[in-house]
Amino acid sequence: MDLGDDVTQMYRILVEATEMRLWIPVHRAAVDGLRAPFAQDDIERLLSIIQDTEAPEKRATWNRRQRRYQELLMSNDPIQLAELLGELASVRQRKALSFGERKMFDRAWDLMQVELRSACDAPDEVVQRFESALAA
Repeated sequence: MDLGDDVTQMYRILVEATEMRLWIPVHRAAVDGLRAPFAQDDIERLLSIIQDTEAPEKRATWNRRQRRYQELLMSNDPIQLAELLGELASVRQRKALSFGERKMFDRAWDLMQVELRSACDAPDEVVQRFESALAA
Protein backbone atom coordinates (compact mmCIF):
# COMPACT_ATOMS: atom_id res chain seq x y z
CA MET A 1 0.00 0.00 0.00
CA ASP A 2 1.53 3.29 -1.11
CA LEU A 3 0.71 6.25 1.14
CA GLY A 4 2.55 8.71 -1.08
CA ASP A 5 3.11 12.24 0.14
CA ASP A 6 -0.36 12.62 1.63
CA VAL A 7 0.80 12.71 5.24
CA THR A 8 -1.60 14.58 7.45
CA GLN A 9 0.00 16.82 10.03
CA MET A 10 -1.59 16.50 13.46
CA TYR A 11 -1.59 18.40 16.72
CA ARG A 12 -1.12 16.11 19.71
CA ILE A 13 -2.92 17.43 22.77
CA LEU A 14 -2.65 16.09 26.28
CA VAL A 15 -5.65 16.80 28.49
CA GLU A 16 -3.90 16.97 31.85
CA ALA A 17 -7.00 16.52 34.01
CA THR A 18 -7.78 13.12 32.49
CA GLU A 19 -4.41 12.30 30.91
CA MET A 20 -6.28 11.73 27.67
CA ARG A 21 -4.43 12.32 24.40
CA LEU A 22 -6.17 13.87 21.42
CA TRP A 23 -4.96 14.05 17.84
CA ILE A 24 -6.40 16.85 15.74
CA PRO A 25 -5.52 17.35 12.07
CA VAL A 26 -3.86 20.75 11.61
CA HIS A 27 -6.22 21.68 8.77
CA ARG A 28 -9.24 21.10 11.07
CA ALA A 29 -7.90 22.91 14.14
CA ALA A 30 -9.76 26.20 13.64
CA VAL A 31 -12.99 24.45 12.66
CA ASP A 32 -12.81 22.25 15.77
CA GLY A 33 -12.32 25.28 18.04
CA LEU A 34 -8.62 24.84 18.76
CA ARG A 35 -6.82 28.09 19.44
CA ALA A 36 -3.53 29.22 20.88
CA PRO A 37 -3.37 29.86 24.65
CA PHE A 38 -4.09 33.37 25.82
CA ALA A 39 -1.00 35.56 25.60
CA GLN A 40 0.82 36.29 28.84
CA ASP A 41 0.79 39.99 27.96
CA ASP A 42 -3.01 40.00 28.13
CA ILE A 43 -3.32 38.49 31.61
CA GLU A 44 -3.69 41.96 33.18
CA ARG A 45 -6.60 42.59 30.83
CA LEU A 46 -8.36 39.44 32.05
CA LEU A 47 -7.75 40.45 35.65
CA SER A 48 -9.20 43.92 35.12
CA ILE A 49 -12.28 42.45 33.39
CA ILE A 50 -12.92 40.22 36.40
CA GLN A 51 -12.49 43.12 38.82
CA ASP A 52 -14.57 45.61 36.79
CA THR A 53 -17.53 43.39 35.87
CA GLU A 54 -20.62 43.97 37.98
CA ALA A 55 -23.78 41.91 38.07
CA PRO A 56 -26.89 43.90 37.17
CA GLU A 57 -29.07 44.88 40.12
CA LYS A 58 -32.15 43.49 38.42
CA ARG A 59 -31.25 40.01 37.28
CA ALA A 60 -33.08 37.85 34.75
CA THR A 61 -34.76 34.59 35.70
CA TRP A 62 -32.50 31.63 36.41
CA ASN A 63 -33.40 29.95 33.10
CA ARG A 64 -32.23 32.96 31.10
CA ARG A 65 -29.13 33.49 33.24
CA GLN A 66 -28.25 29.81 32.98
CA ARG A 67 -28.57 29.88 29.20
CA ARG A 68 -26.37 32.97 29.00
CA TYR A 69 -23.83 31.53 31.44
CA GLN A 70 -23.65 28.31 29.39
CA GLU A 71 -23.02 30.33 26.23
CA LEU A 72 -20.20 32.21 27.96
CA LEU A 73 -18.69 28.95 29.24
CA MET A 74 -18.84 27.29 25.84
CA SER A 75 -17.56 30.29 23.88
CA ASN A 76 -13.89 29.24 24.04
CA ASP A 77 -13.05 32.90 24.70
CA PRO A 78 -11.08 33.82 27.85
CA ILE A 79 -12.55 37.35 27.79
CA GLN A 80 -16.10 36.02 28.05
CA LEU A 81 -14.98 33.59 30.74
CA ALA A 82 -13.52 36.52 32.71
CA GLU A 83 -16.81 38.41 32.34
CA LEU A 84 -18.72 35.43 33.70
CA LEU A 85 -16.34 35.07 36.65
CA GLY A 86 -16.59 38.79 37.37
CA GLU A 87 -20.36 38.77 37.30
CA LEU A 88 -20.67 35.73 39.55
CA ALA A 89 -18.04 37.11 41.95
CA SER A 90 -20.08 40.34 42.10
CA VAL A 91 -23.23 38.37 42.94
CA ARG A 92 -21.30 36.38 45.55
CA GLN A 93 -20.37 39.63 47.33
CA ARG A 94 -24.04 40.53 47.73
CA LYS A 95 -25.46 37.11 48.58
CA ALA A 96 -24.62 33.43 48.62
CA LEU A 97 -24.61 31.84 45.18
CA SER A 98 -27.32 29.33 44.41
CA PHE A 99 -26.30 25.74 43.73
CA GLY A 100 -26.49 26.28 39.96
CA GLU A 101 -24.56 29.55 40.12
CA ARG A 102 -21.89 27.92 42.29
CA LYS A 103 -21.48 25.08 39.78
CA MET A 104 -21.14 27.63 36.95
CA PHE A 105 -18.61 29.62 38.97
CA ASP A 106 -16.55 26.52 39.76
CA ARG A 107 -16.56 25.37 36.13
CA ALA A 108 -15.58 28.83 34.88
CA TRP A 109 -12.80 29.05 37.47
CA ASP A 110 -11.47 25.60 36.49
CA LEU A 111 -11.37 26.66 32.83
CA MET A 112 -9.68 29.96 33.70
CA GLN A 113 -7.01 28.18 35.75
CA VAL A 114 -6.19 25.92 32.81
CA GLU A 115 -5.97 28.97 30.57
CA LEU A 116 -3.69 30.82 33.00
CA ARG A 117 -1.42 27.84 33.58
CA SER A 118 -0.90 27.42 29.85
CA ALA A 119 -0.38 31.14 29.20
CA CYS A 120 2.24 32.19 31.70
CA ASP A 121 5.64 31.40 33.12
CA ALA A 122 4.67 31.66 36.81
CA PRO A 123 1.19 30.14 36.89
CA ASP A 124 0.88 29.72 40.66
CA GLU A 125 1.56 33.42 41.27
CA VAL A 126 -0.94 34.46 38.60
CA VAL A 127 -3.61 32.06 39.87
CA GLN A 128 -3.20 33.55 43.37
CA ARG A 129 -3.70 37.06 41.95
CA PHE A 130 -6.90 35.92 40.24
CA GLU A 131 -8.13 34.25 43.42
CA SER A 132 -7.55 37.53 45.26
CA ALA A 133 -9.48 39.44 42.60
CA LEU A 134 -12.40 37.03 42.92
CA ALA A 135 -12.41 37.25 46.71
CA ALA A 136 -12.38 41.05 46.80
